[in-house]
Amino acid sequence: MSLPKWCPPHSNLKINPMTGEDVYCICKKPDYGELMVGCDGCDDWFHFSCLHIPGQFKDLVFSFFCPYCQAGITGKNKDAIMNGEMNLPKTLWKRKCRLSDCYKPCLQDSKYCSEEHGKEFVDDIWARLKTDEDKVKVKKMVEQTEHVDKFKKFGQADFINNDIVIKNDQEKEIFDQIVARDSTLKILENDLRELQEKTLPLFKKKFELLEVYLSWLDNVYTEIRKLDDDIAANMEGDKTSTKGTNKKKKNNSRSRPRRNICGYYSTYEQTPCAVEEFVAEIGKDEESTTIRGVCTKWKCNRHSDWVSTNQEQYLQQIDSLESMQERLQHLIQARKKQLNIQYYEQLLRKGL
Repeated sequence: MSLPKWCPPHSNLKINPMTGEDVYCICKKPDYGELMVGCDGCDDWFHFSCLHIPGQFKDLVFSFFCPYCQAGITGKNKDAIMNGEMNLPKTLWKRKCRLSDCYKPCLQDSKYCSEEHGKEFVDDIWARLKTDEDKVKVKKMVEQTEHVDKFKKFGQADFINNDIVIKNDQEKEIFDQIVARDSTLKILENDLRELQEKTLPLFKKKFELLEVYLSWLDNVYTEIRKLDDDIAANMEGDKTSTKGTNKKKKNNSRSRPRRNICGYYSTYEQTPCAVEEFVAEIGKDEESTTIRGVCTKWKCNRHSDWVSTNQEQYLQQIDSLESMQERLQHLIQARKKQLNIQYYEQLLRKGL
């Protein structure tokens, strides 16, 4: 896809070399308070006026992609697009209120931005029913719905949100052309599937493995404390037995209790060994700072707060992925609604 004629070639310029100001948009000018929209592909900001988007459309943007991302020049997935693994992204818009002079988005499961505008639209229809032509249109609507209950629901979003039921070959041909082959919907569904089946489970599994390792480490700490308690008890016994003498004991690195080990471990796919075995190795090799890949320093500045850091990192990633999952689900729902509307409009045009 090529750039629009009004769009200049892409530039990586982010700061004006003369003024030092941050610059944005295709015009590469600073933000002076004009109406702008953020691109979901490259995270840059663009002026509505530079993109030839009317200002009244500002509340209707659902998912925006700049001309460069839509052309595959920029964006998070540009490499995959160049390799043919993904299609070019497209801007998605919220449905506009049915009133011609209103540019607010529709409420969920409605064709209007508010109850007031819905009433105003209906009042306008009744006012126009004075003409014979409109009476004929309403009569046709009643005949098409076949039942009074269906007529009451005419214009509601139920049939738009529900899966389309294909009745004949003509409808199937239209469905395949508009819905089944839609590249935007396929990209969104593929992204959601990959997120749900691969990416999100991967990070949840990593977090679970970290929790398993931390449980193992807690057991190690417990055994070390038991060992320290035994040493402390022995020290008290030694003090009692040597009281009143001038004997000096040899200095022993385990002559007094110590704090918990650092416990940092570069991988949590499996615990290093049994707790008792690990603690026994600590007792045998007190000078070592690493045992079976686990940092055994008693004071470790290098891995300070590694537990909370790793936990927070995984939880933030999971939270971010779950937010992305919710966003993709909304995008898919919105896209399906758009395609379903196009499908039914095409049926009406063809008189099916």
